[in-house]
Amino acid sequence: MGIASGARDDGELRSGIERWLRARGLVPADATVEPISRPAAGLSSDTAFVGVVTPTGERDDYVVRLPPVGDGLFPEYDLLGQVDRQNSLAERGIPIAAPVRYEPDPSWLGAPFMVMPRVRGSVLSRSWLRKGLIAEASPEFRHGLMLGFVRSVASLHRLPVDPPATDAALAARFATWSEYLDWATGDEEPPAFMTAAREWCGSNLPVGPGPAVELWGDVQLTNAVFTDTGAVAALLDWEMTGQGPAELDLGWFLALHEMTVEQHGASLPGLPARAEILDWYETATGRTVGDLRWFEAFALLRSGSIMVRMARILAAQGFDDSWLVSNNPTAVALDRVI
Repeated sequence: MGIASGARDDGELRSGIERWLRARGLVPADATVEPISRPAAGLSSDTAFVGVVTPTGERDDYVVRLPPVGDGLFPEYDLLGQVDRQNSLAERGIPIAAPVRYEPDPSWLGAPFMVMPRVRGSVLSRSWLRKGLIAEASPEFRHGLMLGFVRSVASLHRLPVDPPATDAALAARFATWSEYLDWATGDEEPPAFMTAAREWCGSNLPVGPGPAVELWGDVQLTNAVFTDTGAVAALLDWEMTGQGPAELDLGWFLALHEMTVEQHGASLPGLPARAEILDWYETATGRTVGDLRWFEAFALLRSGSIMVRMARILAAQGFDDSWLVSNNPTAVALDRVI
């Protein structure tokens, strides 16, 4: 999620990546390292794609991620934590781009970075309801794609987790994001609808949350790679991963998914309604989903706080940020939820 405030020079970045790949033995001596390209989405970090091609036409593609240049969406970027997390979950059968390598030495690219294989397939754009893989598919294809996506999330949530979820852990998570909102706004006051959402979430913390699961953190269709048949090839973006009640992931997915549908005006034939998605999830996990109202409101508080940070970065760059308080879809969604 989000937007990086700057990117490194492509030529310098490519040179450093090539030197690192060759030093690590990932590039044959006679192979060519192609110029880097940039993703259309995945904006919170500085991300680059690079291909390696041998004289016989064999090819390997990599994704390189670094902290953003200048102001970023988050106060800290724990790349090593993401690397350890992705490798651990990949070893437990979750579809993730792995193995992921971490390089702490900033002399290569000017900052620590992570390198992972680029998974072949389609990544949805922010306008996925209007164009692309899902928009152009049949209702049956859409239905199957969503079912596979929900089952992938369920497979993550089925992994054994030792520590239970607690009221205190949920309160601490809320406090962390409340502090983030203050940090995101800087010297200004948060928008009124965000202040109201924070007050409501703080006054209505769930008591006795469900058991802890392995959380993805940023459950969105746009954060997955899909094959041509609609199967999930990889789950992407683990910056907000952790452990906690499954409702944290479900509330995030449903709140943001429904907000996207509302912005579009309507869903597409074949895409399941909320009740069917939850029925699929409960069948796949063998557990009943708890009341999601608070978790959806908390998801909108978190995503809205990130949007506040994005607006502040854009305003500092001279861009218009009036959209933050005018016809903001997060405000509309919060009004519906709380």
